[in-house]
Amino acid sequence: MVQSSLIRNFGHNIKLKPSAYYEPRTEGDILDILNRHSGEQFRAIGSLHSWSAAPVCDGVVICLKHLQTCNFHGNESGLVTVGAGCQIKTLIEYLRQHGQTLPSVGLITEQTIAGAISTGTHGSGRHSLSHYVDAVRLARFDAETGKAIIEQIDGGDILRAARCSLGCLGVILEVRMRCRSLYNIEEHWQEYADVDAVLAAEKSYPLQQFFLVPWRWTFLAQHRQESQKRRSTLASLYRVYWFLFIDLGMHLLLILATRWLASTSLVKFLFRSVIPKAVIRGWKVTDESSAMLVMEHELFRHIETEIFVQARYLPAALEHVRKVLTVAADIPETQNSRSTVTIAETEALDALRGTYCHHYPICVRRVLADDTFISMAAGEGTFWYAISLISYARTTERQGFQLVASYLTKTMADKFQARPHWGKWCPLQPRHLVSLYPHFQAFREACQSRDPAGVFRNSWFSSLMDGE
Repeated sequence: MVQSSLIRNFGHNIKLKPSAYYEPRTEGDILDILNRHSGEQFRAIGSLHSWSAAPVCDGVVICLKHLQTCNFHGNESGLVTVGAGCQIKTLIEYLRQHGQTLPSVGLITEQTIAGAISTGTHGSGRHSLSHYVDAVRLARFDAETGKAIIEQIDGGDILRAARCSLGCLGVILEVRMRCRSLYNIEEHWQEYADVDAVLAAEKSYPLQQFFLVPWRWTFLAQHRQESQKRRSTLASLYRVYWFLFIDLGMHLLLILATRWLASTSLVKFLFRSVIPKAVIRGWKVTDESSAMLVMEHELFRHIETEIFVQARYLPAALEHVRKVLTVAADIPETQNSRSTVTIAETEALDALRGTYCHHYPICVRRVLADDTFISMAAGEGTFWYAISLISYARTTERQGFQLVASYLTKTMADKFQARPHWGKWCPLQPRHLVSLYPHFQAFREACQSRDPAGVFRNSWFSSLMDGE
């Protein structure tokens, strides 16, 4: 056992105060820990790159960072087995040595594989990572003997539950998942005045993501498609440009305007006149997917809410986001733009007036439907769009963002059946969350069958499982 102390997540918005903290190195170590603390509460953690209450625990915390084995099964199977604590960036580099890569990659690669699948981490234009999970190996208690055992889950409804389990089935030890051959992506940027034009481009650029630029209210589209072209001669220069001007430059400017100068006027000026001009339009660059699909969001501490809406709701949802952010920043709306808002909504919006000025591009990514029970894109025959709102305010000055994010999450759930990301800041009440997932009862039953005593749930998850 490692000395227990206060543990903070990446965003510094949640704290863990475990009664015991372990960093096991083997599966046997984990079984010993479970047996030693039988009957207590357990939570397994990885890189803690989450803002929700998912990792919160005042019982026994098991850090999986030493479970990092990787085993590629060969080109014929197209499968890789990876230890639960292996970070995505480590897995990508391992697969690269075998001419393989992951079929979907999120904006950052700091998460552990267990944490990523447990909360439904996704990329752009494809399914979430959870969808590609072929088997899960986990440690749990045997209901008859009360002793810790290891189970391999590789099919049926229990696999659909394990693919995105929120850690409620037991301690994940290994994940077997599908991979694919290395591939290149061609990318370039364009700006559009309306979302319909961006969506029309998806036929040609199915892997694109795009950004609603606040206070300019145009769309910057990062057009992406798989390409058979060789890596561009200037690909390295493009990566340097991206790192210096976007990953560093834009973030430092916004942090200066937000944290240090607290100037809403400067924030609006940067978005209307500076940041869009720093994005070079039409420069087509081809590079490996693992280089093109990621950013360096982990460089600066922030908080994030991400809300998933079905494709048919996206234009209305983005207009709703624009309207709420405009009111929150205390900018007068025209009569026409408020005409569809009810009196009750008007009163609720007015309570937000002047509380928050949004200071980051609103990222939108398409996610294909997942074969899971409760990942945010779970469902059949449709696809979803993830709308991400990020704040770089100081950790002590996030009240405005949280007020606005809470309002948006609740109203978008009511209006559009929108689902908040399990791993991002998630303010919805358990009853409201559960109602958004048609198969949540099947997920409950799977969790009950593997953990009838509920020892792998914290209080938040217990509320979800109890339907309260």
